[in-house]
Amino acid sequence: MVDIKKGDLVRLEYTASVVSTGQIFETTDEEIAKKAGIFQQDAAYGPKLILFGSGNLLKGVEEAILNMEIGKEEQFVLPPEKGFGNRTSSLIRIMSASEFKKQGITPFPGMMLALDNMLAKVKSIGSGRVVVDLNHPLAGESILYKIKVLEVISDDKKKAEAILDYLGIEGQISQKESKLHISISSSTPKEKADLAKKAILSAVNSASFE
Repeated sequence: MVDIKKGDLVRLEYTASVVSTGQIFETTDEEIAKKAGIFQQDAAYGPKLILFGSGNLLKGVEEAILNMEIGKEEQFVLPPEKGFGNRTSSLIRIMSASEFKKQGITPFPGMMLALDNMLAKVKSIGSGRVVVDLNHPLAGESILYKIKVLEVISDDKKKAEAILDYLGIEGQISQKESKLHISISSSTPKEKADLAKKAILSAVNSASFE
């Protein structure tokens, strides 16, 4: 089984699909994405580097990883309660069309929009009313995951090195006693450098930047 704990970095490959339809909705494999019709030109394909226990993976996926072997692809099905949740009628709302008009929005069935800091889908329109669904688009669905854990990184210095490499950033890392001192190349765009700093500080409490 994978020896992993909260705060470790895990490098993995995965493909996720809806059990009821077989539709793939997320993958790290470019060829699979193209075949499934979900390829995005600006997306980065290949193994993902994820901070375990940070909420970037579904809880059910993290639980499954604990029982996996490094380098071996395994598959499992997550029921709705361990995936994107069960559908609930309390998240179906009927709103006045005038509320959308005030915001300059012309709703139509299937339209996705942000509502109360949640992603909502317009279900239907009629008689001056708009029915919106705030359930997650995959709520109520069982999800099939195919995952291969490639590596688990626990050492702080190796974590920082892995993050810089993953983001394609040049930098120098030195370790004095229990502290890591990191210098990011001055040629790195500020936005990218800030992203690296945030990621490293999330994974390494002892990190500091020069």
